[in-house]
Amino acid sequence: MSDAIPLLHLSGTPYEIGLAHGTAMRDSIRAFIDSVTAVHQANNTFLGVGQHTLMDYCMRNIGFLGTFSGDLVQELRGIADGAGVDLEAIVYLNTFLELEDLRAPNLGARVLPDALWGCTTVNVGTDASADGRAYIGQTFDMEKYYQKFLVLLHITPATGPAMLVVSLAGILGLVGLNAVGIGGVINKIVAMDARPGVIYPFLIRKAIAAERIGDALGTIIFSPRASGMNYQLTGSGVAFCAETSASHYHLLPVDGATAHTNHYVGEPMRRFETPNWLSHGGSMVRKQVADRFLRRHQGKLTVERLMELTCDHTNHPRCICAHGFPGEAETTAFHTIFGVVMVPADGTMDLCVGNPCQNRYTRYAL
Repeated sequence: MSDAIPLLHLSGTPYEIGLAHGTAMRDSIRAFIDSVTAVHQANNTFLGVGQHTLMDYCMRNIGFLGTFSGDLVQELRGIADGAGVDLEAIVYLNTFLELEDLRAPNLGARVLPDALWGCTTVNVGTDASADGRAYIGQTFDMEKYYQKFLVLLHITPATGPAMLVVSLAGILGLVGLNAVGIGGVINKIVAMDARPGVIYPFLIRKAIAAERIGDALGTIIFSPRASGMNYQLTGSGVAFCAETSASHYHLLPVDGATAHTNHYVGEPMRRFETPNWLSHGGSMVRKQVADRFLRRHQGKLTVERLMELTCDHTNHPRCICAHGFPGEAETTAFHTIFGVVMVPADGTMDLCVGNPCQNRYTRYAL
């Protein structure tokens, strides 16, 4: 399997950044738009609507997005123009995780919980690492289908810090870091209070663009979010693990180093977890395995140690290094599409495309 990933150097105004992204990834973006509806339908056999209805559903967020960040809406317009597609199609791509909320069992997706698992994140404070530097990273686990659309964005905006962002073709960003030492990663959690609002790629990109860690955290917890997510942030010697639903948030304690997966841990948030969303304990297994690993190596954690954790196969194949079941189609097989370990203070990112147990990490820097 190839571990190559396109690296785009983008600069200028928000529209110019988007236009360059859309132009460079035109073929991938158009292929993504043409095929992603089948992935949503494959994971919800009761989803009796097509692409245009799903696009209309996603566009209900556009007013919130424009209020939240006109600059990022302009970047979406640039992506659309560069790729030669409508804005609606780019908003549709950027709502890919919020569309998973439609798979909840009480909405008819009765087959999904047997197959679903997800991302594992780690946040290592300066007092838990071997060298006094903070680390943040994760395995990003989705249907294997998404892996072929991966792209790395090196963004130099007209104002604000430069960013290194892992993304998918046509999407603003998934995880990343910036030149003032702020880094962010995520876990999907399906909350019961999902609503029209600000979608995750907008939140993570604005957080990563922040000049101060407090501004990054405020962007996440004080915005009118569309759905649930866990956000891990680090910068300036402090770290946060923020469990969010659409309407509420809770900050978990970060004592040295912490891991998170795909269920709410904080008692105040448990009431927002969608019943029967997870029908197996894979998320709980991954969290315990990762937390135990971080405790065992407290004070000795390094980039290489965290790469080792991303290869863990406890509870295979529903494990940190996820593989899907043998014979599953790429449209339904949950799979690690990339692993990443970042040192935000150094502006460096080690990125592995696909399973870390099979492929190598490559280092990128701002």
